Amino acid sequence: MHHAHIDKYANQSSHVHKIDARLKLLAVVLFTVLTVTVSINKLPSLAWYALFPFLLLVIGRIPIKFVLKQVILVSPVILVFGFSCVIFEREPVYVSFGPFSGEIALGWVRFLSIACKFTISAAALIALVSTTRFYDLLAAMQKLGVPKMLVLQLGFLYRYIFLLIDKAGRMMRARSARKLCTFGFLYELRLAGSMIGSMFVSSIDMAERAGIAMEARGFTGTVHTLNTLRLKAVDAVFGFLVIVYFSLLLVIF
Repeated sequence: MHHAHIDKYANQSSHVHKIDARLKLLAVVLFTVLTVTVSINKLPSLAWYALFPFLLLVIGRIPIKFVLKQVILVSPVILVFGFSCVIFEREPVYVSFGPFSGEIALGWVRFLSIACKFTISAAALIALVSTTRFYDLLAAMQKLGVPKMLVLQLGFLYRYIFLLIDKAGRMMRARSARKLCTFGFLYELRLAGSMIGSMFVSSIDMAERAGIAMEARGFTGTVHTLNTLRLKAVDAVFGFLVIVYFSLLLVIF
């Protein structure tokens, strides 16, 4: 399989990689909540919020190009929602940013707010999954009391989605090899429906066989990893810095 895993940089070695997964997860979740709740009247303060994911990415040696690519991949839905604000919220508001000031439609201000908050939050999430092995992240969620079923579903999704992608790729190659001419839209639609149905049936069969094999090997639903989650000196330093940083954000902004 040749797929771009979301944690492709998680096996690197840096100070951020060494931080306990539970601390990083809690920090990113709290940071996301703080970022989303920033008032639309305090948009310039988001520059200070962006410092957190930026430092994590730089210290963790995560390529900025990779981060931008991931953000762009998941941005269309947010952009559509943002542009809907531009269309429906046209009342003028007065804005001032440094030496620049003037009137602008409220929709554009809200669009900028949504885009900035999304980019900053997405960068923080990418920093988390790029500096933490996915199964360490699942173990951290398990330790923090996240419902067991949700942890299992995420684990299975990550483990087997690539098998489904491979199977879909093989079906598309087989279809292309047997396609000698261009068919009409309705025929192509029926063909796509039959392919999806075939893949759905195959996935059910594969899931049953995987479940039987896992039960035969003693799987109980608990996530186990080779890395033991223990707090270290670097975790204490990280926790202290995060508390100070978040406190300053709340007090100043």
